[in-house]
Amino acid sequence: MLTVSNLSKTFTIHHLGGKQITGFAPLSFTVEKGKSLALSGPSGTGKSSILKCIYRTYLATTGTIEYESACFGRVDLAELPEPEMVRLRQREIGYVTQFLRVMPRVSARNLVAEPLLRAGADLETACRKAEALLARLRIPAELLDAYPATFSGGEQQRVNIARAIISRPHLLLLDEPTASLDKASIEIVVELLNELRGKGTTMVMIFHDPDIMNALADVIHHTRSAETAAACCG
Repeated sequence: MLTVSNLSKTFTIHHLGGKQITGFAPLSFTVEKGKSLALSGPSGTGKSSILKCIYRTYLATTGTIEYESACFGRVDLAELPEPEMVRLRQREIGYVTQFLRVMPRVSARNLVAEPLLRAGADLETACRKAEALLARLRIPAELLDAYPATFSGGEQQRVNIARAIISRPHLLLLDEPTASLDKASIEIVVELLNELRGKGTTMVMIFHDPDIMNALADVIHHTRSAETAAACCG
């Protein structure tokens, strides 16, 4: 499903005279369809930047990201034209971060139903599925018509997760999605993610909690600092 080869990211800090900062050292890995890979390593080794390169909110400096797309077949996400990349984000690739950024006056129900509507579901079906998923994630019924911008951090994150998984994406990228959640909510999220994996969703994830990582990951890929990678390669 996903083959990452010699991927790296370097940032140019223009207000510091073009200073080059290494986002993450070159790395390679493969994830089979329906399997999950966890990125593990110290802070500062670029784990979040790796996910952003796959999702293409960052442009990789080197390397390829070969992805088996339902829409376009085998493509390189590092070089795919932006219109096609937008379509993949809308139809195939889900992404959960620790932060919810949404339109300020959209209800929780409509926010979560939107990916299904975009995929062609009718409004009644999409809203019914959104309500069921939000209920499972312990979002109270009285909040369904409220705006997530007014929710607590944990409630916002559960809405964020629901929106990303409701359409059963082919590829799901997870950047510490449970960081702001209580134990009961974490258990529900782990259960939902394992169900998705059982239905064929491929995942690349970051979890700092080793128990969660071990409960979800088929493979753990250890990231390294640029200095460590250079020493190993040298």
